[in-house]
Amino acid sequence: MTLVKVDQKMRIRFPKKISKMLHLKGKEMLEMEVREGEIRIMRPKEADMSSFPLLKDMIENPLRSKVRITSEMLERVEEEMYL
Repeated sequence: MTLVKVDQKMRIRFPKKISKMLHLKGKEMLEMEVREGEIRIMRPKEADMSSFPLLKDMIENPLRSKVRITSEMLERVEEEMYL
């Protein structure tokens, strides 16, 4: 078991050895489940479009989107969705 601190803003920081072991990167989306006083944190089972509102808008309204889609943007979104 590893002890971690919760800061004043209620954030938990993963210890370096755990983040390396799980290949976690900054700003990654994780799922959290609370059951019977326990907190469980895991990777999402599948990409959820609601976590990418800008991408959802571009897909649903491609002609009205005011965002210019670049290859860098697509690569970043793809990387985040397939972690």
